[in-house]
Amino acid sequence: MMFSMPEVPQTETPLGDLLPPKVKIVLGKGGIHTVEELHKAYPHELLKIRGIGMYRFRQIEAVFFPKKAFEPPRVRSPLRHVRGSSLNGTLSPATVQTLARGGITTVDQLKAAEPAELLKIERLGVGMLREIESAFFPGQNYEVPRGRRSAPKLPDL
Repeated sequence: MMFSMPEVPQTETPLGDLLPPKVKIVLGKGGIHTVEELHKAYPHELLKIRGIGMYRFRQIEAVFFPKKAFEPPRVRSPLRHVRGSSLNGTLSPATVQTLARGGITTVDQLKAAEPAELLKIERLGVGMLREIESAFFPGQNYEVPRGRRSAPKLPDL
């Protein structure tokens, strides 16, 4: 006569006291109450849970995934462009915006401007002038008077 073992239902393992209480609360609000659910959600679904930042994510990882170190891809913020400017992408966004405030949005306008005129533009200093020189006038270096961030303003005639 053969005896068969009764089938034991597979029970899920609760998270227990391995994590700080606040992390457990955040996980619970995100619908994760067991170790199996945690493993199933790692890493992308965990990071989508509201309240799970990288600090709490690393706490979870240290306890349940000690040999793993997930690094999410960096998302670069979009560069601010000046609409209608052909200088976008050639110069830094700050320099393009400063030049646009001064009425310069094209390469031709920029090349026609004298360095002293450029330095009259509000917030355009020597650093931006050097960036413009290296991008459009390689080997040229306008001599800025000592002790001045910008060229002196010319008197109106």
